[in-house]
Amino acid sequence: MLTMNFYGHLAKDAVVRTTQSGMQVTGFDVAVNDRRKKQTYWFTVSYWGKGGANIAPMLTKGTAVVVCGNYEEEEYNGKTYKKINAFEVTLAGKKTFEPQENVQNSNSSNLDDEIPF
Repeated sequence: MLTMNFYGHLAKDAVVRTTQSGMQVTGFDVAVNDRRKKQTYWFTVSYWGKGGANIAPMLTKGTAVVVCGNYEEEEYNGKTYKKINAFEVTLAGKKTFEPQENVQNSNSSNLDDEIPF
């Protein structure tokens, strides 16, 4: 069995499903960019159990993750699908831009006027 570790970004929000036996499985797609070849690889990830269900609310579109799991390929209608049965998913951070309001410097000359002596 081939085990892979890779870094990528989620293509859409994760979805948690429950099997007939009551086992939970979290599914999501991850895009991995190879800048050298200017190519994107797509992986369909299944994360079984409570670990997947617990992390699912944080797995939203665009989130950077590191996935460790067992790799397998499946062919359907002449197309090859890359599947990962994950045993570990780690959040790698999320780039967000939050503009900061202009903050006045606390050492401004206005403080001199407020000193009583």
